[in-house]
Amino acid sequence: MPKLTSTLFCLLFIIGASFIFLSGCVNEETPAAGNGDTIPTGVADHSQEPDYQDSYYWLILPSIEEKVDVFYVYPTVSSSPGGFMDITNESERLLAEGMLEAQASVFASRANVFAPYYRQMSTGVAVTQGSLATDTEEFKRGAVDVQDAFDYYITNLNEGRPFIIAGHSQGTMALIELMKNRFGDDEDLRNRLVAAYLIGYTVTDADLEAAGLTMAEGAEDTGVVVTYNTQSKTSTGGPMLMAGAHCINPLNWKTDDTYAPASENLGARFYNDSTGEFLREVDNYCDAQIDLETGALTTTIPAGEDLDIGPYSEGVYHRYDYAFWYRNLEKNVGERIDAYLNQTASSNP
Repeated sequence: MPKLTSTLFCLLFIIGASFIFLSGCVNEETPAAGNGDTIPTGVADHSQEPDYQDSYYWLILPSIEEKVDVFYVYPTVSSSPGGFMDITNESERLLAEGMLEAQASVFASRANVFAPYYRQMSTGVAVTQGSLATDTEEFKRGAVDVQDAFDYYITNLNEGRPFIIAGHSQGTMALIELMKNRFGDDEDLRNRLVAAYLIGYTVTDADLEAAGLTMAEGAEDTGVVVTYNTQSKTSTGGPMLMAGAHCINPLNWKTDDTYAPASENLGARFYNDSTGEFLREVDNYCDAQIDLETGALTTTIPAGEDLDIGPYSEGVYHRYDYAFWYRNLEKNVGERIDAYLNQTASSNP
């Protein structure tokens, strides 16, 4: 499994109102993009608006080894009772860093991973009845941080390379806002987008239209959105799956209800949620089929499996949106990157 830094990060998947503490370690200096130097950590008050010139506000800034970047945004990890993540708290940072290995490692063998540290909405947020988490000031502040980080990344770190956008759960929520606000009127950004992996939250037609993007329809189309929400065939769904949700099947890369048997699953990867220890990788773990009525990605896990699904109702496998399909996602990242680079080469001989 590819590592994102020389430091061994702990692994975990954390979502919604569920959280688990990690232990781990961090590099004191993070390599800056492009030259292998370091961006100095300043003396800013980290409780204030992040300054993405300061490496403190990046979970990782890679030395550039690949032709494509990924801008990755982590899901909900914070349980701060104040409603928003305390980015001065080292234990909260360790939770976010753990997600790099659990999720962003899917991209690391083919892309340079950039991951901002942002003041996300915590599980302690108060949501008014009848409204959405995206309506809260806490979410909006975190989403602005993500947009500021992306703007800094594009202007100062990207150096014109094609890129992938990727996230999960709240990370995807923030990226949807980013893409609606930045991509719709920017043809250059859309042209350099290999794909947007907006996993674990509802992406609608209105979202796509505002961003000037379309849904992926196969394994190798580029400049498109890849999205799905995983649940059992008998589940009634969780709060991430809402009306109008798009879905693509990560086993056969179809958007209809063509059934993909477990034999097409190249490997699921699981970790101990409390320690971050890798537990197992299982080939042919589960099947996949889209429910066209609800837009859910449905699956049947092996008999006898006792998975912790957190606070959700029966069969909501939100926390396993990356884990169940890990190797298929990893393979697909390479396929889309190759397709993009081949298209670019053929149009610029």
